Amino acid sequence: MMLLIACFATPSKLYAQSCPENIGFENGNFQNWKIFTGAISIENNQNTITMNEVAKPIPGRHSIISNKKLVDAYGGFSLIPPTGGNFSVKLGDNGTGGQVDGISYLLTVPADRPEFALTYQYAVVLEDPDHQPFEQPRFIARVKDVAKNEYISCASFEYVATSSLPGFKKSELYETVIYKDWSPVTINLSGYQGKQVEIEFISTDCSRGGHFGYAYVDVNNVCSDLIAGTTYCKSAEAITMSGPSGYQSYNWYNEDRSVNYGSGQSITIKPKPAEGSKVVLDLIPYAGFGCPSSISTVIKGVDYQLQVLPEDVVCENTEVDLLSAKYILNRTDDFTYLVYEDKDLTKLIGSTVKITADKTFYIKATNYKGCESVVPIAISVYQVASITINNPTAVCYSESVDITKKEWCTGALDGVTKTYYSDEAASQVLTHPEQIKLSGTYFIKFSNAFGCSKVLPILVSIKDKPVLKINNPKRVCYPEQVDLTAIKNYLGSDDSFKYNFYQDEALTKPVENPSQVNLSGTYYVSATNAEGCTVSDKIEVVIYNLPVLNIIQPAASCYPDKVDLTNPALYSSNSSDLTYSYFYDEALSNPIAYPKAIAKAGTYYVKATNNGGCFTSAKINVTYNTLPKLVLNRPKAIFDNSFVDLTAAEITKGSSGFVKTSYFEDADLKRPVSNPTQVNRAGIYYVAIQNEQGCRVSGPVELTVLPQPKIIVPTAFTPQKETNNRLYPFLVSVQKLTSFRVYNKWGILVYESEALVNGGWDGQFKSKMQPLETFSWFAEGVDTFGGKIQSKGKTILIL
Repeated sequence: MMLLIACFATPSKLYAQSCPENIGFENGNFQNWKIFTGAISIENNQNTITMNEVAKPIPGRHSIISNKKLVDAYGGFSLIPPTGGNFSVKLGDNGTGGQVDGISYLLTVPADRPEFALTYQYAVVLEDPDHQPFEQPRFIARVKDVAKNEYISCASFEYVATSSLPGFKKSELYETVIYKDWSPVTINLSGYQGKQVEIEFISTDCSRGGHFGYAYVDVNNVCSDLIAGTTYCKSAEAITMSGPSGYQSYNWYNEDRSVNYGSGQSITIKPKPAEGSKVVLDLIPYAGFGCPSSISTVIKGVDYQLQVLPEDVVCENTEVDLLSAKYILNRTDDFTYLVYEDKDLTKLIGSTVKITADKTFYIKATNYKGCESVVPIAISVYQVASITINNPTAVCYSESVDITKKEWCTGALDGVTKTYYSDEAASQVLTHPEQIKLSGTYFIKFSNAFGCSKVLPILVSIKDKPVLKINNPKRVCYPEQVDLTAIKNYLGSDDSFKYNFYQDEALTKPVENPSQVNLSGTYYVSATNAEGCTVSDKIEVVIYNLPVLNIIQPAASCYPDKVDLTNPALYSSNSSDLTYSYFYDEALSNPIAYPKAIAKAGTYYVKATNNGGCFTSAKINVTYNTLPKLVLNRPKAIFDNSFVDLTAAEITKGSSGFVKTSYFEDADLKRPVSNPTQVNRAGIYYVAIQNEQGCRVSGPVELTVLPQPKIIVPTAFTPQKETNNRLYPFLVSVQKLTSFRVYNKWGILVYESEALVNGGWDGQFKSKMQPLETFSWFAEGVDTFGGKIQSKGKTILIL
């Protein structure tokens, strides 16, 4: 049966036709809006704004706000007006720098609307510095007549930080900041039908650049006549009308002003004026914000009663459009239709609703003149027969669960089909619902013959695979045994395990004595936890045989040769994987730091260890042959015209125990002396003696070779010069001068000395300088080895 409800008049901000698309930002973006940034300057004490359009919003300066829980940091008011839509816009921020941020919307006033108004709401936050008024931060809302390229004075306003407009308050947290909470303003565009107008909203910082200003804006999504509520349903006893927002005072009269209906933005007139009568409203704006005006409207009655499908039955979770032709039976383009969840019409919802339970909704029809009608619609859910799920019991990891069994479902299932899914949306079909191997929530869809269905969850529990962690037992050396039952072999495994041990992977041949295993090999462990779930794995047992070590004793060495105990030739074994270590003692507690260079005879010990850590040890003896005794006697020095015989017996006199002698130029005995019987070059030579066992001892012998003795006298000297002014002999390998005599050309002795008094002859004889001529000299001395040496020659005296 169709339910008919008589319409009645109530005040509402929604008594209007829809405004241009997204003028109220209800798309959640800036669609159809232009976005601007710019700068502010002062010219002739006038505030001048320059703006440029930008392609997209600047983050933080052109912000769409959708969270109704957010509040302003300075004013504490909601960022979305309580009586507005779902979105608002924030213009500007609390940064400085002389920023200008703006938006604009170009619209065409409907040609059939001689009276046309739109309402916006604004909130402003401004710093209030000690500037001139024209320098202050501000918020600007203005409307431009596009054809005339002029702003409409009565519809354009500036809200500056020092504005006397009521409603501005000081921030409790910031003393220099003032704010104004949300306030509505109606823009009167009557008389502009068919014309284009551009609405602009602009926020600016102060012109000096050091103080901020920003604003919030929301535009109502419906555009009304200036006076709303002038059309009433004929059955109503009273009429409620509202004037445009943003004026200081409102006064209502009849046509000839003989009756004052009252004051205030909204009034209720009871009894209602007769249909066709005129109501006059005087509007007084705030100083500086608009123009005084008188507007009027004609009271009209509408005989419209909303007719709907009063009730409907649908399947659970069905989505229905409550504003479709199925539910609204007399829809007309003159009315706007809204859906509410409550009879008080406070919870507005979209027209499309998912029905999950029985519920009554309320449809409100409103025309732009203000007439409205509200009708309820009851929607019931056709439930699939009451069905419950009994979740299957948990099974071990190696088992599966069949969720198609009837035992998991209880209730009236006659005529009901079941399908199985992995998701609640019933979009992913289970391929094998009879073999579920993973824990999780699955879903059964129950469908009846009416096309209704119900999806219920079924919980499958597959017990986790028990954790069996095998720690292979330590490898041992024969005759040690391995205990497979030792708990350390299974550290990290489930605590509730009970273990059994087998020789084969099929777990058919038990180990007779698992605590005393004496054979290497792979064994198998079966572990069952307290929940009865069993898991198995292999365990490796390694028992090494002891290595066999044979020692080949090293040959006796000759000191200072070293014995290399690491030489592989000293050892033979039945294993190829042995590692060797070396010790001074039989207890193998004192390791040898350098076993490659043993320099001392004695008994040492070698330890041979295989890969399993099993080892054996043995003695190794180091012996040294006796060295020959070497005694070296330094030969006498010689002059360079003589030779030394290094093979002479007196050089090695005192040596013993040798059978061979060798002679070398270097301590490494690498360069033999080519002729050791005739050596006349000074230096250190090396003599090596060797015994019958090949042991050799060497030592250095130094050979001194002196130049032949000489007495040398210059062939000229200059006694009257600063240098070379004395004549004296130079001695080579001469230990003592015994006589030095000089004769002139007549054989007269002009100088004689043994000790070269005054450093030699000064060219004078009997205190007279001798003339330039050749003189003869004669010298005698004793050489290094005590022999006598004589020498003579001539020299020239040069003046």
